[in-house]
Amino acid sequence: MTNLTHKFYRRIGLGIVMLSIYFGSSSAMSQVYSIHDHWYLGPQICFVSFFGDLSVHDFDPVRKFTDESDLGFGFMVGKSITRLIDVKVNFCRGKMRGSNPDLDMNFKNDFNEADLEAAINLSNMIWPYNRSRFKLTANAGIGYISYRSIKYNISEGTYLSSEGYSQEKKPLGKAGSALVIPIGFELDYYFSHNWMLSGGFSFRLHNKDLLDSQIGSTGISDRYSVISAGLSYIINPIINKARKNPSRCPGDF
Repeated sequence: MTNLTHKFYRRIGLGIVMLSIYFGSSSAMSQVYSIHDHWYLGPQICFVSFFGDLSVHDFDPVRKFTDESDLGFGFMVGKSITRLIDVKVNFCRGKMRGSNPDLDMNFKNDFNEADLEAAINLSNMIWPYNRSRFKLTANAGIGYISYRSIKYNISEGTYLSSEGYSQEKKPLGKAGSALVIPIGFELDYYFSHNWMLSGGFSFRLHNKDLLDSQIGSTGISDRYSVISAGLSYIINPIINKARKNPSRCPGDF
């Protein structure tokens, strides 16, 4: 990824924060829900794509998914603070992989990631009296990743280097770790007052260059993206009792 791309995602994150402050200042949007209301939690499945020195299909979605992506599983806990702002904690345990035939190298990575995110409800921001079952949010936050990676020579299949693994791919010493900044979007569908389907995409900005156990010459750290899908149960959902037709949608969130 280029420095221009890095700056672009940083500006998106700053924009989300500024929008939160601006719209959160209005009385309608800033009414804070009770500490007991509208919590949600549930499992997630993640599709993780790597971008770095050992990836070559960044602009080919099909090859990116088939050759440089892997699965992860996780859990999410969140709470609606106001009609505009949610706060959530995500955990994902997964794998990454990639290769660069020109360098004759490939790698595999096992990781655990946890992050804290703020979500801005774009649906309620654009349409203040939104009654749809769908909710679109812009998300940004900060997190921590712990990982072990191992790199091989493609043509001979021999070991080259690793982070937290022995040559036999057994855990050895301390795992690598770094801060991550997740930035992305999420689309939720409320099919009842207490159940919600979620699908999201986020890009992870990362402050180190060893996710693939390869330090490149560009000076740009590794990156990865996460496509997620999940099912959440909502505890004490906020419901607008004044609606004329409450059966149409689960409520104002």
